[in-house]
Amino acid sequence: MLIHVATDNDIHPPRFGATQRTWGLCRALARRHDVRALCVVPNRTRAPLEEEIQGVVLRRRRAWYTSVAWRLERWGVAPLAVAAAGHRRRAARLLEALPEEAPAFAADLLLTPLFDFHPAPLKIYTAHNVEADHFRATQGNLGRSDRWRGEIEALERHAARAAGLIVACTDEDAARFRELYGIDPARITIAPNGWDETRLRPAEPESRASARDERGFGEHELVSLFVGSDVPHNVEAAHWLVDDLFPRLEAGAHRLVIAGTVARTLTAPRRPWLTLAGEVEPLEPWLHAADVGLNPVTSGGGSNVKLPAYLAAGLAVVTTPFGLRGYPGLAPLVTAAPRSGFASALDARPRGWAAREEPMPPAVADLAWGRIGERLAARIERAASAPASRRAPAAVSGGGV
Repeated sequence: MLIHVATDNDIHPPRFGATQRTWGLCRALARRHDVRALCVVPNRTRAPLEEEIQGVVLRRRRAWYTSVAWRLERWGVAPLAVAAAGHRRRAARLLEALPEEAPAFAADLLLTPLFDFHPAPLKIYTAHNVEADHFRATQGNLGRSDRWRGEIEALERHAARAAGLIVACTDEDAARFRELYGIDPARITIAPNGWDETRLRPAEPESRASARDERGFGEHELVSLFVGSDVPHNVEAAHWLVDDLFPRLEAGAHRLVIAGTVARTLTAPRRPWLTLAGEVEPLEPWLHAADVGLNPVTSGGGSNVKLPAYLAAGLAVVTTPFGLRGYPGLAPLVTAAPRSGFASALDARPRGWAAREEPMPPAVADLAWGRIGERLAARIERAASAPASRRAPAAVSGGGV
């Protein structure tokens, strides 16, 4: 079966949570189906307009207004979602990148206005969060604006009600779709955030020793790693780690590594226990050099893709209870504590399953994108073969922003 996908990011290489999720699902679906993805990217992008990677055909189309929308959100003027209006106006041009007849069309929220123009009988809304809730919780003054909240909710309502299938990230998100938009539970499936089994291997004694030696980490230092993009909940968490937690830990016994674009938001003076790795590719050596993966977030939506990555590498994990949302099966494998308990959790020098020379826990193995994608592929096949009377309308006019 041919599946068309539309996303407002360049999904390869997958550099942050949203792209990791979209790429992971596309790559996994491509094991059983023909997947062609429209990636709407900024004008400055220099990646090829078309390439095939791991069975996924990527077709990039540049759009100047996406960068404008990003800047407007950073300036607190308007949400990034205003780009959806541009996508709607350019729908015909954008869909020229997907000329083949396909029975299924999946889109991220900002590309769901294309539901009204794509002829596929099955529309799939691939949700990263419940965006109405996420916007209210994370966007400060914009999130408190009645106008913008209403626009985001209208856009998401249109997506949810037009879709024959909604791919939610967590059980909690699925429940909110039912509550907010009156969605039939039969039209919602869960695809949790996972880890990339093609790019990440568990740490072994040799890889750990090599990675630590290359980075100058002492054998007796407990190395803690925080990975994240520069979104508000990660920025706040990174500042808490640097300004509050680590200055209180025993000098010389602990080291903190911050990787990802969140590192560029930190302007702290040089500290011997702090390494700002920044945006690194590949991430695996940094995971192998660490002992503990940290997830001190207290806000956000969906679930945190960093959590299964930490565990897949074999690290011990210390997370807030909020940071564990969406992963009930991982609770026995992590230390879940409020921020006030992080210091004592690290002083206990936790050891992950790889350091204990144990096999990968089945709950972690089950979160490999390949396994998640196999389950999702089967669900899409059932939805595509269902009678038309059981699907949502192919097009629902309107949709905010």
